[in-house]
Amino acid sequence: MKYFALIFTLLLHPISAVAEIVVITHPDSALEQLSRKEIIDLYMGRVKHLPSGEKASTFDLPMDSEHRKRFYKGLTGKTIPQINAYWARLIFSGRATPPQSVDSTKEVIDTVMSNSSAIGYIDKSELVGTVKVIANVEY
Repeated sequence: MKYFALIFTLLLHPISAVAEIVVITHPDSALEQLSRKEIIDLYMGRVKHLPSGEKASTFDLPMDSEHRKRFYKGLTGKTIPQINAYWARLIFSGRATPPQSVDSTKEVIDTVMSNSSAIGYIDKSELVGTVKVIANVEY
């Protein structure tokens, strides 16, 4: 009976887990970290250069990716349709170009590993030792 009460209590109070998306770059990049504002500015097309002055190359996961949804929701509080509407306005006006979309987490890692100015994001659980983490985005 004691165990039944414990199980019942756990079912009524689900455990909330905090998952993380990590922002990554090339291991030899001089970039050590980015603030939340700097990431938003890069991924929303407000700035095109890293704090060092080097032109940034930002990469997005596919449109239907759960990680992409979590990244933008955790970073900006906006949904993917809201992000898409934002980019539609910027593209139409010619003011900015969105991050380049890649097909998978593996492709994000491969791209970051081949370009020192590349920035991407992946789920922390998929992190490999060959990239440098420069920020965490909790959702």
